[in-house]
Parts: sequence; structure tokens; C-alpha cells
Amino acid sequence: MGAGPGRAGGLLLGIGAGGEPAGLIRAAAGAGASAVIVKAGVAGGDRALREASALGTEHGVAVLALAFDQDWTDLIGRLRALLAVGVGPGARQGAVLGRRHDLVSLANSLARLVNGSVMIFTPGQELLAASRLGPGDDEMRRAAVLDQHGPAGYRARLVELGVYRRLWAGPEVVDVAAVPEVGAGRRLAAAVRAGGENLGSIWVAEGEEPLVKNAAELVADAATVAVGVLLGLDQEEVARRRLDEELLGRALLGDVDPQLAASHLAVDPGTPVTVLIADLSAQGTRPGAADLYRAKEEALRRLAGYRWRALATTGLSRVVLALVGLADRDGIRRAADAVGAAVAEAVGVRPRTGIGSCVPHLGELPASRMEADLVVRALARRGEIRSAFLEDVRGTANLLMLGEAVTADRRLQEGPVHRLRAHDLRRGTAYTQTLAAYLDAFGDTAAASRELNVHANTLRYRMGRIRELTGLDLGDPYERLNAAVQLFALQPNDLVAVHEGTPKTSSPPTSREGAPGLHTADHDPVTGAGT
Repeated sequence: MGAGPGRAGGLLLGIGAGGEPAGLIRAAAGAGASAVIVKAGVAGGDRALREASALGTEHGVAVLALAFDQDWTDLIGRLRALLAVGVGPGARQGAVLGRRHDLVSLANSLARLVNGSVMIFTPGQELLAASRLGPGDDEMRRAAVLDQHGPAGYRARLVELGVYRRLWAGPEVVDVAAVPEVGAGRRLAAAVRAGGENLGSIWVAEGEEPLVKNAAELVADAATVAVGVLLGLDQEEVARRRLDEELLGRALLGDVDPQLAASHLAVDPGTPVTVLIADLSAQGTRPGAADLYRAKEEALRRLAGYRWRALATTGLSRVVLALVGLADRDGIRRAADAVGAAVAEAVGVRPRTGIGSCVPHLGELPASRMEADLVVRALARRGEIRSAFLEDVRGTANLLMLGEAVTADRRLQEGPVHRLRAHDLRRGTAYTQTLAAYLDAFGDTAAASRELNVHANTLRYRMGRIRELTGLDLGDPYERLNAAVQLFALQPNDLVAVHEGTPKTSSPPTSREGAPGLHTADHDPVTGAGT
């Protein structure tokens, strides 16, 4: 996108190329890219575009012009939608299913082939089509057809059994055992997706007679056929969702006109919004794109079940949602808890969920996002996995901001703690960790020695050495507070004993576990990535 040479067969967007697209075209050709898009209205007008096109022809790169009044954001959203919907039906489907179908005829054809009943749902479990009802249909199948929606009790049981997690995890046809307590027989289920976009699912219910032996293969074939049918119905919807996500990401950063964003996202300019950030990095592993997608979709479905509207996007290890129109504090907390539960059910990881301030309109979304991000970092520093407002973690959050001030200003880092850390690094001692444990225990020698797994006399000796090495006067409340803030600003690994002679079971106090980076300049507030 104008930031690098691209990749073989790729499409480069000349954002910011201005009146000098020649260098971008040559770079694209060198990388084997197929095409470059530049903005019409560049310096030199039509002549410059003709010259760029001629240069592209010379180098074997197509040069396309974006209308001057067309926004790059809109183009990016549409391109992503095309990529998402660019996966058509596969080649595996049999001759009968390979014919062109609407959803109802597809359901009836599949039902005849598998000797069962068929239902096709949206991602939110709304019924799109079903085969004809028969005498062998179970209670849940009849209820779904009558209500035009998957029965809530049966869906809750499927969540408990992990069925949806398996369904959205990949191309597997899931064999769902009977659940007699709710009146549901055996099912086969397969997701219908184009690329990474989930379009719905196909379910086959076994009746009085067993399903045919190759039923799973036929269901997989039907899912590939359904992709084409659903894309014909939902291509505009997929494009809209992609552009919505792009606009939300920009609104969270304050990089888009709020009135334009509100108009496109169909949000009244005066509607309150609240940012929720569900961070999935608590287990120490980074979830993949598929896990994040499933987490986002499940969170949106759960909120929609409560009739709460939300907009959503994803970043590194996190799902970012903007609750629309919900201003009641208790309601917002319930929504955050629902998001946490939904994400845990979708990917098996309970997230830390930071709740931002409720702001009066989309234009103030960045303020809510920054607060939600601060709450997530505070929860991580405390080692807690739950949802929280800023007020719930105010002390930790304030210390994080103080720590950022310390790390940003060398003058605030000078003093006894700095000298103590330097000594530890030179000599392999653990005095910094000792001081931290002592202050965390409010000077209680017995408690601090237990935390460090050393004898109380050893702790007293170390504290004496700390006074000798640094001149730190712990009897002075100001010096004590300053040392505590400087210690808090250190990374937890800076406090871990590394010397061979220190106890290997030593660990930093619980309050310091799991701390993220404190440098705001090194932290992407939307994606959570380092920069």
C-alpha cells in the first residue's frame, strides 16, 4: 500500500504516491506485482496518468486510476470484501448437488440424498431454508422450522458440548450426538464460508432411519454449493461488513470524520458508544486469525441475543467492540461479561475485558478506546482475568501512567533504585527484587522473606546492604514512595533473581506478574501490537 515493494502477483495501492507514481510502478515490477492503483488528479493530470500507464505497460504492470473523489478507505473495504468472497464452489460436489440451486431446493435435494432432514442457518442461527417436514423429524427440528431460529435451549447445550467451537474451527463436518433431554436426535453440521468469512451453516438431522454412510461427504459437498448461493444473496452484505470494520478501526484512532463514519455505520450522531476490548493473550499465546474471527463473531451473536447492537474489529490477540446506544452502567457490565463468556466458549480462552468510558458520540470513540486499553493493561499487571471498568483497577492504572512518566524521563529514573538495579546487573545479585518484596510487604520482614523463600536473617542482611549501596532511607515516606513508583515502572523480569546463588524458586510479587510494556510509544492502542 505504498509502504513497500509488494509481493509477487499482488496489488499495490499508491496511497500518498502523489505526482510521482513512477517509482512505485518500478518497485511493483521488481517484486512481480500484477497491478498498481494510483489516485486520479495527481500532479500533471491526465498526461501524468497516461505516462504512468505507458510505464506500467513497459514493465508488465497494470496501472489503474482511482477517482479523485473516491476515498482509499472505501476502496480498501471493497477490495477486502472481494478477497473474502473470491472463493467459489469447490470441485468435489456430486452431479446432483452440482446443479444450480436456490437454498430451499438445495435443502430438499440434500435431504433426499442423505435420508434425513436439512436446515440452513445464518451465522446467528436464523433459519434461511429447510427441507420439507416429515414424520420422523424430532422436536428440535420442528421447533427450528416453526420459530425460524435455532431453539435457545438446544443451542445452549451445543455450546456446552463445544459443538460450535468445532464447527467454526475449520472444514470438518461435525458429528453431533443426540441430546435426548431436549428432544434432539443425531446431527451432522458443516460451516459455509468463503475465505475467512463465515456465511452460515448446514445441519442434517437423522430421523427414524439412519443417515446414509457417505452423509458427511455429501454435507461437505453441499456446503461448497451453498457458498455460491449465499454469496449471490450476501455479496453486498459481506462488502458492507468489511467496510464497517475498516471504518470502525479508523474511528477508534480518530482518523476518520465522525459524521461520515456515523452516516455509513448507521449510528445516530448523538448515540452514546462504549468501547470494550477483549484481550486473549492471558494464556501467554497469541491466538490465530481464525480464533480471533470466531471470537468476534460469537461475541456479536451473544450481544445480538440480548438485543444489544455492537460494531467490531480485531487486532493482535484482541477483539475490539463498540457498544452502540447502551448507556446504563449495569447493562454495559453485563454486556462485557457476556462478551467474555462468548469468547471463552468460541476459542477456549477467557479474555481480559477492559470497559472504556461511555462517550456521547462516535467522535469521542478514541477516548473510550484508550481507557479500555488502560484497563486491559491494568488487569494484566494485576494478573486478573475478568471484565472491569477503570474504577475497578484505578490504583494499578494510575501507577501504570506514573510508570510511563518515569520511563519517558531519564531524570525520574535516577536515584537509589537505579543504582541498585545497576549493581544487580553488574554483580548478579537480587537486591532489586528484595527491595520490591520488602515494600510490598509493608516492611514485614517475615512476610517478605516467605515471598522470597529466604531466611529472615538473610533478608535483614540484604536490606542492610541496600542501605549501604544506595543510601536509601526507608524511614523517609517520600523516598519510600519514590522507590515504590520506580520499582513499579520496572518490567517484572527486571526483578527476577538470576544469580546462581539466589533461590531458584524466587519470583516477583503477584501484583507484578504479567505486566505488559509501559512505553506508550511502543504500543498500538487498537491492535495491541508493539510498533
